[in-house]
Amino acid sequence: MARKKKDMERLEGTYQIIRVKKLEKMAYIPQSIAIVAIFFLFLYFTGAQLKPFYLPVFFPLLVTMVWLLVLAIETFAFRLMEIKYRKSQSAKFLMAHRSIKKAYIIIVISIIIFVLAATPFIHQQVENRVSSSGELTFSGEETVYFTSRGRYDFMTVDSITIEVIDSMGPDEARVEVMLLSIENYEANETVMALNREVGHPKEATISEDFEFDMPVLRFNEYYIILTSNQQVTIRYNIDVTLPGTRVYPFATLAIGFIAAYAYWIFILYNIKRKQSKDTIYV
Repeated sequence: MARKKKDMERLEGTYQIIRVKKLEKMAYIPQSIAIVAIFFLFLYFTGAQLKPFYLPVFFPLLVTMVWLLVLAIETFAFRLMEIKYRKSQSAKFLMAHRSIKKAYIIIVISIIIFVLAATPFIHQQVENRVSSSGELTFSGEETVYFTSRGRYDFMTVDSITIEVIDSMGPDEARVEVMLLSIENYEANETVMALNREVGHPKEATISEDFEFDMPVLRFNEYYIILTSNQQVTIRYNIDVTLPGTRVYPFATLAIGFIAAYAYWIFILYNIKRKQSKDTIYV
């Protein structure tokens, strides 16, 4: 009779575990589909395009990470229920042990994300590598291509500088500068130049550089149009910045993952220690 009762308890535990796994699947499948769908919807509504290539992944990644954090907390709840319904002490111990190993991996990944997102030195190195500069020798007209934003929606153009470093003519070199979108350049709509407003610089000379603070714009392709009536050599700098608003949200989420999984490890260690003691005393 006692053996039959014990077998019934085992069967009941198995049934409860099956129910937990079914509930877990019912929770995960629609959320996984929703995460993928929302990711691509965000890409569509934020202007993703293939030509010119632009994949604004900032907001989709941010939403995905928030949702993954929610899913992680849901996973904790399901694992606790599964451990609770396991009848074997060794099975509970093994589940806790494996979950701890996985939690450590997530914490290490989160620490790497936090360091990348929260370290100013890394931001500066990225900005230096993405910013572009060069020298051009020309007479007449020359163009320099750039985009107002990074192709993944993290970087933005901060400023543009044109410096005249050499001139072949007898007069002081004057280089007219216009910043035009490709559409306006092709339509010859020079009045639409970004630097044509009152107070904005319009030329560079030997004695005075052209310096322009780029406004925050949506992604588009632009040309720097350089015009000179004599041969000159200029140096251009397109300084790109990585705004804190584009990286610090990921640093905050990384802290959230670290805190959540550290607490999860604390709970699992208590379970693991308890099961280890119970196994010894049994």
